[in-house]
Amino acid sequence: MYLDGDSQARRISDVGWARTPDDPSLPAHGRPLRIVIVDPDRLARRHLRQLLHDEPDVELVAECDAGEQAVEVITLARPDLVFLDVTLPDTDGFTLGARLQGHLPGGLVYVSDRPQGALRAFEVHALGYLLKPVSRERLHAAVAHARSLLLRDRRGAAEERLLALLDERDAERQRRARLLIRHADGAFFLRTQSIDWIEAADKLVRIHAGKHVYEQREALARIERHLDPDQFVRVSRSAIVNIDRIREIQPWFNGEHLVLLDDDSQVPTSRHYRANLRRLLGRGDSP
Repeated sequence: MYLDGDSQARRISDVGWARTPDDPSLPAHGRPLRIVIVDPDRLARRHLRQLLHDEPDVELVAECDAGEQAVEVITLARPDLVFLDVTLPDTDGFTLGARLQGHLPGGLVYVSDRPQGALRAFEVHALGYLLKPVSRERLHAAVAHARSLLLRDRRGAAEERLLALLDERDAERQRRARLLIRHADGAFFLRTQSIDWIEAADKLVRIHAGKHVYEQREALARIERHLDPDQFVRVSRSAIVNIDRIREIQPWFNGEHLVLLDDDSQVPTSRHYRANLRRLLGRGDSP
């Protein structure tokens, strides 16, 4: 039986084995993708095992043939991905899938010989629904999809931990000296002192920094909370400007003003933010 003889393996029942992870906290790129198979059909388990053997950077850490057994296996082995048959001797595969939600970093893939269960699979947020006999191409696609989700989630968690460390270092100001800029290939930190101004555009914000404009799916109010109020001022519902980049403030229509920046940008103010502009001009009365 698979994993028999492994010093770290523990027998769950007559057909179930599980091996505890060496270090589950390692990032996905630092260890193989950990997989569990749950299927009452011995031949089906063997078929999946053979396909997984040819996949790079995967490790089959457990297999079992029943639902309650699977709960114990998954609790012990803490896998990234589970291949789960729809029909189990002691429970419904979809019911088991609902119980497992939130406990699998990479997710759940159903396997079945009945195509009519696909809709229910996605109701429990499964990554896929593979028909038996599972083809090599479909299994490869499911593994690649789970791996990409795991990398994305762990990269996001690492970014948040790094932000927390930076916040601790700058705790006396309680402001971030950097903004995290995300893009298709990853992310980087932008020093806030290099920002000229920030504008809201529908569900995005555009961060203007010199010749560069970075679009982020973020709320302007959330960004404002992480800026130094002595360095940045919100002049309208849709704009924040760096005080050091202001070249001139001119009167405009209806008692409002136009803020001219060093890069020749023209940012109109709005009446709801007059208090900010008064503070900027150092005046206690209406500008």
